Amino acid sequence: MTTTVKSSHNTKPPKETVMKALALTFGIPIVIGLMLWAFLTPTFHSGPSNVPIAITGPAQAVDQITQQAEQQEEHPEFVRVDSSEEAQRQVHEREAVGAVVIDPQGSTVYTATGNGAPYVQMLTGMAEKMRAAGQTVEVTDLAPTTQEDPQATGVNLLGLPLAFGGVVSAALSTFILRGHKWLKIAALSAIALLGAGVAVWMLHGIYGTLGGNVWKEWLGIAMGIAATSMLTAGMAALIGTAGVAIGAILTIFVANPLSGLATGPWLLPAGWSTLGQLMPIGATGFLIRSLAFFDGGGAARPWWVLSAWMIAGVAMLAFDRSERKNPHPAEAA
Repeated sequence: MTTTVKSSHNTKPPKETVMKALALTFGIPIVIGLMLWAFLTPTFHSGPSNVPIAITGPAQAVDQITQQAEQQEEHPEFVRVDSSEEAQRQVHEREAVGAVVIDPQGSTVYTATGNGAPYVQMLTGMAEKMRAAGQTVEVTDLAPTTQEDPQATGVNLLGLPLAFGGVVSAALSTFILRGHKWLKIAALSAIALLGAGVAVWMLHGIYGTLGGNVWKEWLGIAMGIAATSMLTAGMAALIGTAGVAIGAILTIFVANPLSGLATGPWLLPAGWSTLGQLMPIGATGFLIRSLAFFDGGGAARPWWVLSAWMIAGVAMLAFDRSERKNPHPAEAA
């Protein structure tokens, strides 16, 4: 009696395996395209349109400046106010990136370096045009950066520790602390606090980028890290390890390129800038600039945004499905 043995080389892979291979084949190029789109869109579709600048002065002079600006294809949005005090208030509260106060005896252009270099260049350019027209113009910086880091480069680089600290800590806690939701929440909170301490120690103490209240800056960065990590770990707690991937994609491909860390939200395309500020990295960047250079002006919204993300993450972690799948040994018995 002979037995026929089928060669393993002729065995067809299961249909499920074939589908996974196809998903990888077509999915990765799509992800690459989405990655490029997310990072290139803010670069190629950004500009000075809708950048708010407060302006006050005689109606005829204000009309002349606004009309000259509107002749250009892209121009800032001039917000007319009643007084110099109101114009300065809008800059302090980060409702406007700068202000122009027109006075026949001597005009003043108020800049805010803490918002970012592009806005300072825009406003000083306006001051030069006014001088060329025969006006006496003084330029005053209402929110200067530090002497050690006049371009506030350290703030621009906050995205890396925020994204890394948030996503990586969420991923590791998801796998290492599976089934221990309260320990997971404690660990993520501790990582955020310690990570923020390191960041503030370097940005404030060593490199001198930040110039505000140390404790508020520390709390702001800690909440930024915690908002990302809690949300990512929370999604993993509800839907499994795919939640980590979703959190990483949202952080790297959406939150980071739309954060406006380097320039704030005003140079980003309309709509995308709002979305970026409603996500943890964008909210943290805006918050830290407010705390470091504007004495906390305009900080209310990012505090609330970060709090909302943290609460959402903790709420999801409270219903951790992995605890029901991995009961305590005594309970399983």
